[in-house]
Amino acid sequence: MDKFAHAGAVLASFAIRRPVTITMLFFSLLIMGLGASRYLPLEKFPGIDFPELFIQVPYEGATPTEIEKMITRPVEEALATMSGIKRLRSFSNENNAQINIRFDWDANIKAKSIEAREKIDAIRHLLPDDVERVMVFKFNLSDMPVFQLRLSSDRDISNSYDLLERNLKMPIERVKGVSRVELYGVQKKQISIRLDPDKVAALHVDLGTLARKLREANFSMTAGQFFDLDQKITVNPSGEYKSKEEIADLVVMRNVRLSDIAEVQYETPKAIEGRHLDKTHAIGLNIFRESGANLVEVSDAVMEEIEKAKNSNLFNGINLFIMQDEATSVTQSLQDLINSGLIGGLLSVIVLYIFLRNLATTFVVVLSVPFAICITLACMYFMGYTLNILSLMGLMLAIGMLVDNAVVVTESIFQEREKSDNIIEATKKGVASVSLAVIAGTATTIIVFLPNIVGVKAELTVFLEHVAVSICISLVASLIISQTLIPLLTTKLKIKAKPVQQKPSKLKAMYKNVLTWTITHQKITSVIAIVILLSTSIPMNMLSSDDDNDNNQERIWLNYDIQGNYSLEEVEMAVTKMEEYLYANQEKFHIKQVYSYYTAGFAVSGITLNENLPVKLKDLKKEIKEGFPLFARAKPSFQWDQGAGGGVRLTLFGQSSENLLRLANQIVPVLDSVEGLTDVKTDVDGQDFELQLSIDRDKAFRFGLSSNEVANIVSTALRGSNLRTFRSEVDGEISIKLMYDESLQSSLEKLRNLTIFRDETQNVTLDMVANMKIAPRLSQIQRSSRQTSLSIGGNLESDITVGEARERIELIMQNIELPSGYSWSLEGSFQRQDEDQAIMLTNMMLAVIMIYIVMAALFESLLLPTAVLTSLIFSITGVFWAFLITGNPMGVMGMIGMLILMGIVVNNGIVLVDRINQLTSTGMSVPDAIIEGCLSRVRPILMTVLTTVLGLLPLALGGASIGGDGPPYAPMAIAIIGGLLFSTITSLFLVPLSYLLLLKLRRATVEMITNSKQIVSKIIKPA
Repeated sequence: MDKFAHAGAVLASFAIRRPVTITMLFFSLLIMGLGASRYLPLEKFPGIDFPELFIQVPYEGATPTEIEKMITRPVEEALATMSGIKRLRSFSNENNAQINIRFDWDANIKAKSIEAREKIDAIRHLLPDDVERVMVFKFNLSDMPVFQLRLSSDRDISNSYDLLERNLKMPIERVKGVSRVELYGVQKKQISIRLDPDKVAALHVDLGTLARKLREANFSMTAGQFFDLDQKITVNPSGEYKSKEEIADLVVMRNVRLSDIAEVQYETPKAIEGRHLDKTHAIGLNIFRESGANLVEVSDAVMEEIEKAKNSNLFNGINLFIMQDEATSVTQSLQDLINSGLIGGLLSVIVLYIFLRNLATTFVVVLSVPFAICITLACMYFMGYTLNILSLMGLMLAIGMLVDNAVVVTESIFQEREKSDNIIEATKKGVASVSLAVIAGTATTIIVFLPNIVGVKAELTVFLEHVAVSICISLVASLIISQTLIPLLTTKLKIKAKPVQQKPSKLKAMYKNVLTWTITHQKITSVIAIVILLSTSIPMNMLSSDDDNDNNQERIWLNYDIQGNYSLEEVEMAVTKMEEYLYANQEKFHIKQVYSYYTAGFAVSGITLNENLPVKLKDLKKEIKEGFPLFARAKPSFQWDQGAGGGVRLTLFGQSSENLLRLANQIVPVLDSVEGLTDVKTDVDGQDFELQLSIDRDKAFRFGLSSNEVANIVSTALRGSNLRTFRSEVDGEISIKLMYDESLQSSLEKLRNLTIFRDETQNVTLDMVANMKIAPRLSQIQRSSRQTSLSIGGNLESDITVGEARERIELIMQNIELPSGYSWSLEGSFQRQDEDQAIMLTNMMLAVIMIYIVMAALFESLLLPTAVLTSLIFSITGVFWAFLITGNPMGVMGMIGMLILMGIVVNNGIVLVDRINQLTSTGMSVPDAIIEGCLSRVRPILMTVLTTVLGLLPLALGGASIGGDGPPYAPMAIAIIGGLLFSTITSLFLVPLSYLLLLKLRRATVEMITNSKQIVSKIIKPA
């Protein structure tokens, strides 16, 4: 203890001796912090590399079954040999395979992506020959688009690729800080070589040979060098197409040119997807920023280009709608936090002035806030952190705590100055007397975040790390300021001497009377304390554990659940019908905008809602759903909530996709009958169909054909064949595609009569060598942990929590017997909530242990920290009662608040116990030391508590949320405020009582051991 007091006195002494040095040092840090605030990269979330790889293998025109067999399983088996895999999932879709691999958070994701590419290359020969590429992606939060722009018009802009490419996309790409721009919803023209099947068959043109000749005729290469007159000259044979006419004039056989058997023309590829914005056709642009670029600056520069486009005559009649601007949401979120911080800071200043009654003293104490924040910003800049909503949240949470050390030190200094005329010595003594308390208080607040910084990594702790870093740095800065700058400034202040016979205030007199009664009536007080502690069970049993209410979305998504793989035009009709219904009730449903995306067999609408909804989101969903128009080919429902991990989800596992779908169709009606569940459905349906061709090998052989040749002809006819690109000086690279007439893709009869082979005697058509039948198929095949799976999901009604939903679903599923080899598990919100709560409980237990260890080391006692922990125990009671009174469920944000609270509440106990120790060491009796110590420390305790509470009050009462559309801060602030207030009230009486009882226990234990030794020594006499 003496060492800490000596260290505090030395620092204060140095600051007083070298005022110019200390002033210049902190002034320099202030300037560095202000400069760092300008150069710190501003972003919504920190650039975190998620330990997840996404492997995508495009394969146009194939069925999910075909892709699973030929692509998904071989790739999955190769990747499964990688170490550290936490979860392996795959999705076999109509035109591609997707494999997702989740690793532990400590995995080197860059090395894993290289390993994944190597393993896929090793089995590349097992994949189909016409698989063009395999893409491996890593996911980083900074890779998300920072700007989403949508364009719509009453006129047709589906052929406006060149206009948008040259006058919007390319200017935005040149903006400083923009890495790339995605333009979608509009197709670039291609050169189509449309073959006439009858002419191809009549002239006996082999399609394989034709495709090879077309590729070989379009080339560019380097053939080497030769030397002429001592100069090196590179030889570059070039056979690239120069024009469309040159392609048409290509000789494919003797006396046969390409134009004789095909029509070569520019055409826009057929749309495979569509978008609507405000009921009109829409085109999308996604803008991505460079790593480290300032989000707001990039957004402002992009907006300038968009405004230029709006004012251009080229964009007359085209509406440019900003669907999402990350900078706006970040700015709004930051502004909410800053406003809350400023209001909280102002309230704290008012409270300090009410207590101190001196403007200069108040100014000295409050000065620690801007200095600590600026030091934090400078440290974050040099440590490579960014300024984001998480780090700023840490700063806002710390604002109320930054004055704590300054308040305790200032109060102690002034108390000593009232006893002595020597200002310098009184200042040193005042700092020394509370050095242990402020160091212990700061250390315990910081130590609770240690598991999040250096412990087991998970999604929640990785995000909390950025909150913790800003809090920890700012608290350390406030500790240094309280030991140096504050003592220096207080020596320049004059204080009025208090009258010798001044009566204590009524509040202090009342506190002294109650405290004296508490110490005198120890048994009754102990019973009251136990009753208060047991009362925690009341709110614990009444509160729900729910994260779903943490969502504050401004946009809801509507799935159409198209009942079949209908064409793009048919799906668009359903989308148009739904949009007409929504816009007819626009004011009633508080709708701001409707954006829809659709493909063949799939559609989804994003409904942007007005700000400050007067009704609950789930009630609004229910109202919209009740008036849904009837659809013949769709069953619209709201998308599973994403905030708590993807709605409530039950996953079935087995071997057969068909059996899983059959089981799911039996389970869905049962779950749909569960009270509180809505929008229950499978995420895959069996309404798609495929045309199966069974080639008769014997018949094909008689005509001199192989099964592969027949399949290639059908593939070219329906899917086409990509050739090498055509380079145009004006339009750049243009795709060339070899295909048959478009009518083949829409007529089954024409496909049957497709000429495969023709000789002098007969014409061989497809139906002569193949049998055709239409059969149902799955739209997607899912696999999880190398096992076929299928998910059933749903949303929760407003009157049911995740915990209640879990109980009801488990009760039903226990009564359903699945076939052998089939099983089920709960995922989505259930899994996410379990993981987050398990992590938070573990971290809180570690925090309690580490708080005790730190206090035991600082106090050099195992007994005294136990008394301090009393304040922590009763703070938990305060949290649960606060949540019950305010009507909030206990979610992850509330648990984060509890974690932060644990580091704060012990400060009060430390200040009390430290002062009582100092008085007992001077020879004062324990009861007198308790009363005197508590009375001398009650004022700084109340000041620090009120500044922290008032600093968080705007967050608790306001509607600020993470990122503007994420979980609200209110539950976290309510947990801290409720726990801190209740803990303070109880700690002022129960911590001293615990201290006294523990001393009595120690004395009784020592007496018992002494008596035992005496008895033993009498029985066993020394020899």
